[in-house]
Amino acid sequence: MSIVIVGAGVAGLTCAYQLARNNYNDITIIAKDFPSTGLLKPEYTSSKSGAHFRPFPSKTIEEFRDSQLTRSTYRFFKRLAVEHPESSVKWVQGTDYLEYSDPLYTAIGKGYADGIDEFRVLKRSELPENVVFGATYKTWCINAPVYLDFLENQLRMKYGLKLIQEEVKSLKQVSLKYPGSLIINCTGMGLQWDGTWDPKCYAIRGQTLLVRPPLDSKYNNCTKTYQMANGEWSFVIPRPLDGGIIVGGTKVNYDTDSSPSIIETEHLIRNARQRFPDLLIDGKNFDIRRINVGFRPARKGGVRIGSENVAGTRIIDCYGFAGSGMEMSWGAGEKVVDLVKGRESRL
Repeated sequence: MSIVIVGAGVAGLTCAYQLARNNYNDITIIAKDFPSTGLLKPEYTSSKSGAHFRPFPSKTIEEFRDSQLTRSTYRFFKRLAVEHPESSVKWVQGTDYLEYSDPLYTAIGKGYADGIDEFRVLKRSELPENVVFGATYKTWCINAPVYLDFLENQLRMKYGLKLIQEEVKSLKQVSLKYPGSLIINCTGMGLQWDGTWDPKCYAIRGQTLLVRPPLDSKYNNCTKTYQMANGEWSFVIPRPLDGGIIVGGTKVNYDTDSSPSIIETEHLIRNARQRFPDLLIDGKNFDIRRINVGFRPARKGGVRIGSENVAGTRIIDCYGFAGSGMEMSWGAGEKVVDLVKGRESRL
């Protein structure tokens, strides 16, 4: 079976990796950018990822359904961290802090603690000032560029897959160039047969800071996330193998401005100064090495994973992961492999 994967973000690379591990070897990946070329491009969002797992209670049926994909990734990354430490997967302690009341969190809503190791609600005496709820759990974090390079190298050098850098205008174009091939559509925003995009998809612009931590920083071994009453977020996520610390973050729907916002940067710095003063160099300033801007590919109704036939071509869709591409990647890849093998699986 000839397979063509369109898109080389974490979803496309993971689908290819799982298929290769399942002895599919006639695989071509076509993408505008790969990890080696997309590092500084906002459109190549995977490399800008904070790249950690933060569980949250599900507000909808669709969110709970998608949360099950994150649990598959959670389980597999336990193995990956041991078998391939060069992948940069590292297990650390994660902490959620809420500076406002949210009954979904305080009641440990569906999809929050399920399948999570060492999950524990913090006592009132353990909470920082102005925090009304907190929980801690075992989680993973990744150095996103290193992990993506790991996947690309596995595909190129171990499995010998064909990786072609080319901008694809439509899935019909792919079908004409590779007649008879199964197409796996991992284009993030859902490229369609006719060159349009899935109308349910939209961009969520995110901005974070990559900072160099002080020597022996405690933030090299934990993630901490604050949700503020005004709707802003402040978090720290280590990038293992000396990749620095991600300080974030922003979420703006339908925004595709690729330039770093000075106002957003000031907000990120102000919020982090108050909550993570130990990350300041000599107690004065953050050592900012890069301002990341990326566009999370979200989809109304959640992730799209399913199979269809268009003009005699079989297409498997796998896109619309918003800010959870890393977290859902392995679980999504498993669904795609099931579909390739003819086992029904649809999201």
